[in-house]
Amino acid sequence: MEKGVLGAVLALASTTAMAQEGPEPMPPREQAEIAVGVLRHGANFHPLGSKLIFDLPALPAGQIYEGEEENGTVDVQIAYRTAPLRILLKPRLTAKVQINTAGRTSFFSVGAEWRQHILRGWVYGQAGIGATVIDGYSFTPDPFQPGISNEEAWRRYDIYRRRTSFGSKILFNPNASIGVRVDRRWAVELAWEHHSHRQIFSDTNPGIDHVGIRVVRRLGR
Repeated sequence: MEKGVLGAVLALASTTAMAQEGPEPMPPREQAEIAVGVLRHGANFHPLGSKLIFDLPALPAGQIYEGEEENGTVDVQIAYRTAPLRILLKPRLTAKVQINTAGRTSFFSVGAEWRQHILRGWVYGQAGIGATVIDGYSFTPDPFQPGISNEEAWRRYDIYRRRTSFGSKILFNPNASIGVRVDRRWAVELAWEHHSHRQIFSDTNPGIDHVGIRVVRRLGR
């Protein structure tokens, strides 16, 4: 009898030790988060499109593709996410400020994101949708308008070649990311953000994509 009890205790201890050797799972109750990221503004990357576009053929000097005027600059993004709600597949409500460091268009968004964990919570995929207000141009001023001065024409032309006409001040913001947790509080995400309005508000709708990296910190205990 004593040998049987001793064997059961040893087996339980061995099982516990083996379980502790693997990665420790994340806490079941997730908290609100803040994130800071750096993204390439206008990345020519759109995973939901019919094809992926990374590089376009070079144009002659002084020419630029319409909708590509702001590409290649850098954005800094600050985001806040609530803890998951207990409705509609547990979304997180989000607020994001994405500031362009070269004086081009910046984005101010609110929305919701849904997350799915794998590998005991250490890796996750996330997808979301939101609404965005931009501080840029719905339509850039026409530098070729008759009757304007040369000074005004050149001012408008500088805007025309450096700024994108988005066709609306209000855009939609589908987005996705893949995250890897460093520990219980910190994670790193590979992020994709898209802004466009699908020609709902005007025929002009170049859209723009951003790709970058975010560092995420879980709030609370």
